[in-house]
Amino acid sequence: MKKQTLLYILLVVLFLSNAFFIFHHLTSQGNNDHKSRFSMVEELNFNQEQQDAYNKMRSEHFDKMKSYSKRIGELKEEIYSNKGENEISEVFLDSVIDLIAIEEKNKDLEMYKHFRDVREICNDEQKAQLSKIINDAIKRHGKRGKSKNKE
Repeated sequence: MKKQTLLYILLVVLFLSNAFFIFHHLTSQGNNDHKSRFSMVEELNFNQEQQDAYNKMRSEHFDKMKSYSKRIGELKEEIYSNKGENEISEVFLDSVIDLIAIEEKNKDLEMYKHFRDVREICNDEQKAQLSKIINDAIKRHGKRGKSKNKE
């Protein structure tokens, strides 16, 4: 029972972190005002060589994240497509939820690896700025989560 509780807690944490990154990504995509849109290239003041490396990394990262999100969506469809049935076995439900948790874990790991790779192309000043950007995003995410829970 403790393992299941831990898995459910992990699933919720992973879901919330991914929801934050998806929300952040979607809201920045729809904004046509280039100056108000967050840009890693501008924030870290990348030179042309760094920009080229970053753009390649970003494209590969986006494709991987899209793949994970697609798989998670498919797994969730598997759960909810059976909602009309009176009995969905707990074993089936737990199995699918475990698979979703694994995919969420993989997304978080991919996000970590992406920022690790970005850090590798940064100079010392840029590394400090990148750390600040990441920490600020984590703090903003924490505040959003707290305000949602109070409602």
